[in-house]
Amino acid sequence: MIDKSSMENSLPYLEAELSLFPNVKVMMLMEDVAKKAFNMITKKATKKNAIPAVSTYKWRSSEIYYKGIRVMPSYIMTGGNILIEKSKVTMATEDISAMLKIIRILLNQIE
Repeated sequence: MIDKSSMENSLPYLEAELSLFPNVKVMMLMEDVAKKAFNMITKKATKKNAIPAVSTYKWRSSEIYYKGIRVMPSYIMTGGNILIEKSKVTMATEDISAMLKIIRILLNQIE
């Protein structure tokens, strides 16, 4: 678990990195640290969280947008938890597949 102060100290770097991709249309947040860091950024800008603070499985199939970007909460596919909760592998795979489908649709709109 990463403590809040470490996340807060890292936010300027994450914001700078995200700014390198101004044309992002879909973003997958894999696991709680990514969701929390993204919410810290969105809360600073809008005074509210982009991703509700509830379990990922309740929101993973919802369409959540922040500044025109489709934000998809999901699960990370590494670590000990993946060995314990094998259903997370299936859910993360489904989420990646859904993200790829969105990207393909967006690419077809550009062509």
